[in-house]
Amino acid sequence: MTTGKKILGLLCVNILWLVCCIPVITAGASTCAAFAVTLRLADDDEEVSSVRGVLQRFFKAFRQDLLQGFLIFVFTLVCAGLGGLFIYLALDYGLNLIIIGLLAVYFLVALVFNFYSYPLIARYSNTFVNTLRNSVALFAQYAKPSLKTLGIVIIEAAVLALTFKFYFLGILILPSIIFYTISRTAKDIFFRLENPPKRVEE
Repeated sequence: MTTGKKILGLLCVNILWLVCCIPVITAGASTCAAFAVTLRLADDDEEVSSVRGVLQRFFKAFRQDLLQGFLIFVFTLVCAGLGGLFIYLALDYGLNLIIIGLLAVYFLVALVFNFYSYPLIARYSNTFVNTLRNSVALFAQYAKPSLKTLGIVIIEAAVLALTFKFYFLGILILPSIIFYTISRTAKDIFFRLENPPKRVEE
């Protein structure tokens, strides 16, 4: 797949994701559907090499993952809400190295639970609890590429936040780039899981 087709696909995914997030309660399903497309873009799948292919894959995944997407989105909101509450309490109490360390640990744990959850829902059928458990297990098992990807995503998210001062221009493409960044690592991990090395018989 050419770079131009991937960029077009990411633009299309971003627009679909934004539109389908408008009702808010569908934001989780919209994010899972976005990952369903970006995982295939990362794998150079010809199914999503055209706008029509992207549309078909996105809405098929959106319908399939509506409930699971809603559940994981609620979980993400709870994590974010607790994080906001902890920051508020920390600022009120007074920041020190211990509190900052505890906040860092909380947000890292929350990110680990959420990091692969959306790609896992987009790729596999599983229960909500098992999806969270698998997200943690994959992050721990593949810690080095996961931490590297997390670092890149944090930089991309910071750039996205900065663009809010410039007429929100980053929202037009950066979310799908973040999804794609995670998808590149996730698809490699999924490939290893789906194609374990064959044991040599003695």
